[in-house]
Amino acid sequence: MVNSEISKFLWGPITLLFVISVGLWFSFRLKFFQFLKLKLWFLNTFGTLFRKKKHLNKNNILPKQAVFTALAGCIGTGNIIGVSTAILIGGPGALFWMWVAAILGMMTSFAENILSIKYRQKSSDGKFFGGPMLYIERGLHCKPLAILFCVACILVSFGTGNMIQSNSISNVFSDLFNFSPFATGLILCVLTFIVTFGGIKRIVKVTDKMVPFMIGFYILGGIIVILSKINMLVDTLLTVITEAFNFKSINGSLIGCTAIKAMRYGVSRGLFSNEAGLGSSPIVHAASTGKEPVMQGMWGIFQVFIDTIVICSITGLCILTSGATKTDSTDVLSVTKNAFNGTMGKFGEIFVYMPLILFAFSTIISWSYSGEKCTQYIWGEKYTKVYKLIVPLMTLLGAVINLNLLWEICDNLNVFMMIPNLLSLLFLSNKVVNLTEKFLKKNHIHS
Repeated sequence: MVNSEISKFLWGPITLLFVISVGLWFSFRLKFFQFLKLKLWFLNTFGTLFRKKKHLNKNNILPKQAVFTALAGCIGTGNIIGVSTAILIGGPGALFWMWVAAILGMMTSFAENILSIKYRQKSSDGKFFGGPMLYIERGLHCKPLAILFCVACILVSFGTGNMIQSNSISNVFSDLFNFSPFATGLILCVLTFIVTFGGIKRIVKVTDKMVPFMIGFYILGGIIVILSKINMLVDTLLTVITEAFNFKSINGSLIGCTAIKAMRYGVSRGLFSNEAGLGSSPIVHAASTGKEPVMQGMWGIFQVFIDTIVICSITGLCILTSGATKTDSTDVLSVTKNAFNGTMGKFGEIFVYMPLILFAFSTIISWSYSGEKCTQYIWGEKYTKVYKLIVPLMTLLGAVINLNLLWEICDNLNVFMMIPNLLSLLFLSNKVVNLTEKFLKKNHIHS
């Protein structure tokens, strides 16, 4: 009850307005780069995915490998369970506010990545190390704020980035194969240990293969469902837009109106999904070989586009066009599952369960890297081994306990990551704008 009240305060109108305002600020200052430079960033991201990989030394990862690992961290239960939760509680209009949060979040992510490359450091073994903690310290000159970010990031890496994900996998294996949560947790514990102790290179090897497959597989299933209900698509889109601006009061107050609920859950679940402004993804991007900050910034735009505009939209439209919300069930996973089953029968579950398992596991290993780097920043590299030992144990714990309260706690912890990061982005916005203008001028691109 207490945590629920805290959550209402932390994720109240002021926080939501702040999140949206930062994305809007960068959109204005960079002349809506996400729209007017769409061809530029799309060709420099998606357009490079199918080129032959360069040979790298053992410590380096390519920019596109960094984005796959970052996508592994943000594409998780939020894209399936988070979307259905937002729609069930916030109504169809929540999907619209997810889109708004994503469109503006593209520029927030763009700014994060630029600063993460600009202020990163290189260790003696040739590995790059960066993220919000470094641009807060080196750019903003406020180490206490950087430490606050890191503490929150470590805690979130155990909660949202680990226990919630392993719990979702445990529920799937229990439903499909009647596996005990402990057995599932033990398997995940061992796999997590093997991957995370191999460092960023082993994490990348897994995500580089897993992420494209799981995205493609889920999109395929979603398109099949939407096409089967194509006659409902226009009405569904109209409902999403009208409900997003429905100020009819539910309980006699403005805060309780439909539009505010839609905005709150759309923005918060959108952020939970794409992590724009949260600060975890820039830690991964900082490890790439990319030397040009603006180029890596474009990968941030692409990351949010794929995560929310594509994947979350597919989940939301599958649910709404199929009428899966018309149920008394409180199991949010069942809502998405029923949307797919309505078109493909029991076979539809495969398109939900398999991606959910892969999404969740990839999130665990990606977030472990973010938590590891934050541990390194506060206590030094020797303590990262301690962190790496705790991560698999959290995976086991998450699989066997009830996590209803943890969802709200993690939502609250997200705020303590987000606020230091967003404040630093605002104070360093001139640096982002200057670097972008120099890049465009250098490459003879009209701003």
